[in-house]
Amino acid sequence: MAFKVALLCLAILLGSNAFPLEKEQDMSIFFDYTDASARIVGGSNVDDVAHQVALTTGSGTRSFFCGGCLISNTHVLTAAHCMRPLGGNEPSRQMTESKYHSHTVTDRLDDDGDIKHERRVLTLRGWSGTNSWASGGTPMEFSSGLMHPLYNFNTIKNDIGIYTVNTNFAFSVAVKFIALNWDFIGPNVQTKVTGWGSTRQGGLYSATLKELHAPTVDGEHCVNEVRRVAAEVNIRVPPVDPAVEICTFHSPGRGTCNGDSGSPLVRTDRNQLIGVVSWGIPCARGAPDMFVRVSAYRTWIEKAIR
Repeated sequence: MAFKVALLCLAILLGSNAFPLEKEQDMSIFFDYTDASARIVGGSNVDDVAHQVALTTGSGTRSFFCGGCLISNTHVLTAAHCMRPLGGNEPSRQMTESKYHSHTVTDRLDDDGDIKHERRVLTLRGWSGTNSWASGGTPMEFSSGLMHPLYNFNTIKNDIGIYTVNTNFAFSVAVKFIALNWDFIGPNVQTKVTGWGSTRQGGLYSATLKELHAPTVDGEHCVNEVRRVAAEVNIRVPPVDPAVEICTFHSPGRGTCNGDSGSPLVRTDRNQLIGVVSWGIPCARGAPDMFVRVSAYRTWIEKAIR
């Protein structure tokens, strides 16, 4: 009997250390785009990128949320974890509760002296044709969203989604969609990522668009390096899956950071989209950055944008 109890205790202990946990984990360390005190680390300024989209909330003053990319005249590709806190597949839906502050609630006294709750809903919009998320650009509103049905918050896998713009977008020199590349991208392919994320962990968003050029790295090498750096900095990370994720690495001190989520990774020799910023060990601490591998979702994307 004692032996059976010991086995049961051991099974419970092992189960409690398994990843992912059945209970949803706090993954904000990987994509805390909601911190107002939170660009690409080590990147440089870039002029307007015609396919780049800034996702913001607020009906007056804009609050930056995530990046995105125009892939047709009615569709914006982004990360599912960007969509999740703002209504997911229903971006215009008013939510009643969100730890990501998709709305704000204030209390005040009414005429009878009773507490009255007021909710201010923050409107989600996209902006293109500008290198500043806070001003300029052409606005877009979304009629619907489509998160990948197998998106997993705990493992940050299938982290891809599409917003549908409510009207056909008017393209110009400053605003145009980018072609998608369906090749399986191996190591040593030169890439460019653009975004408005933080220059350091906990730093301010960049007021202007930044870019960073970095080569892709071998999948197995990426798995090992992410595991190694995570152990060094004592961070528990989800597993890297090279079948559905692309890894890039420049050098320590250069990489993506909070706020770059959803932004495009482009193959520079063909100017084609190959990835979407998903997650990494914050920020630029000597490990590769992980991007959704666009080619792995060709069937799903083509069906979604028909």
